[in-house]
Amino acid sequence: MKKIMTMALTSAALLGLSATTVQAGTYNPKNTTSFNINKRNHVTKGKIYKLHLPAAGRLVTNSNVTLKNSMEWTCIPYGKKKNTYYLRKGTYYLTSSKNANVKTAYTRLTKIRKNLETYVETKKDNDNSSLKARKIKIGQKIKAMGEMYNYDSIDYYSFTIDSPQMVTMKMTNNPIYQLGKGNIFSNMNVIMFDKDNSVGGSTMLYPEDFKVNGNKTASQSWYLAKGTYVFSVNTRGLYDFQLTAVPDTRMVPTDTEIESLKDTKDGVVATLRDALHAKTYELAWREKGSKAASFTSSSNTVEVSTAPATRYLERNGHKIPVQIGKKLVNGQTYDFVARGVSNPDYIRYGNPETDNYFGAWSKVVEHTYYAPSDATPGAVDLTIAKADNTYHNIHVVWEKIDSAQSYRIAYRQKGTSKWYYEVTDQASNAITGITRNRSYEVKLQALNGREEGPWSAIKTVFLK
Repeated sequence: MKKIMTMALTSAALLGLSATTVQAGTYNPKNTTSFNINKRNHVTKGKIYKLHLPAAGRLVTNSNVTLKNSMEWTCIPYGKKKNTYYLRKGTYYLTSSKNANVKTAYTRLTKIRKNLETYVETKKDNDNSSLKARKIKIGQKIKAMGEMYNYDSIDYYSFTIDSPQMVTMKMTNNPIYQLGKGNIFSNMNVIMFDKDNSVGGSTMLYPEDFKVNGNKTASQSWYLAKGTYVFSVNTRGLYDFQLTAVPDTRMVPTDTEIESLKDTKDGVVATLRDALHAKTYELAWREKGSKAASFTSSSNTVEVSTAPATRYLERNGHKIPVQIGKKLVNGQTYDFVARGVSNPDYIRYGNPETDNYFGAWSKVVEHTYYAPSDATPGAVDLTIAKADNTYHNIHVVWEKIDSAQSYRIAYRQKGTSKWYYEVTDQASNAITGITRNRSYEVKLQALNGREEGPWSAIKTVFLK
């Protein structure tokens, strides 16, 4: 199954798969014997020995033993002698298949991590958010550790390419536990998405992710347009990878641009420049100045509309209509961007069975939407304008009138000359981002297309 997901880049929770799930009951065997690290211990065949690591570290034994954690997950031994373990802080249980004198050498990871990590990760300097992604270069060899400390979770990296490329990642996963029932930490998950500061936000790419199950090496390729990309790595243990790239434009659509924007009663219709390799086109928009995730729509022609679409979901044998998208607000200013997609069967909210490759987002085009109309709206009264001293904003309310498609609120600090404006199609609004212990003047007018009604009487509000 292939699917496309659009999300806000600032929402780190959307940029990785968390390794949190329901775990099995705690393993706590009875009749255990204490095992002292960094000392020689006589071990009896079949007997269980309990040892505790005060911090994440490397444990080397002089003979083959079996280690399990408190979830009864078997730890993986590394090295030619299969006697080196990389472990988190916690309690472990040791057994041996024969009677032996076992000596261990324990070293905290903080003392050796410079040899294990390209970027040393500390509590103050970590990459657990896409906003703190480590910048790497194509061809650079990276060594890292995932979830070895209590402050270390999903790792993020970013890279930039200046032309369409086929980018290949070769990655080796070295988890600290064997694959087994209930063990979620022996699998690695890598998710790739584009980092775009324009209205388009960030979109996960096909392949959205790939998994490395257990202790092995795997690779994955992406066809990418020029730009900056971020990927997340979710695993518990050591890993290493390298990105390589070669020019390849067979899959990636060329750049497009917004040639015109036409206002209609249902929204805006964008006409885009034809892009080579694009089978469909995607338009993204959001209110100017907003940081919220953008709305998107797509079309198999160079004309893409913002008009909300209706999809039907099958539930218990019935088709339930669901409206996708939101109607534009008359008089509101929006930022628009567009790009080409090379999938002819692209369905944003369905399950397309073909691959999706994306062109780069176009330059932002600013546009104020006015629904077609030539009738002047009537006057509207500002019914309520009061301070909300709990949330430090001004709450305004009015009665809607039939001749208006939307409403413009104007406000300014009393004694100043500059007015600030907000537009809504609702019958109330909260004016935010204002200074406390000040008096404000507020007024209201109705809008119908480009036509403006008279301003209401001014109300004065003091904000504590």
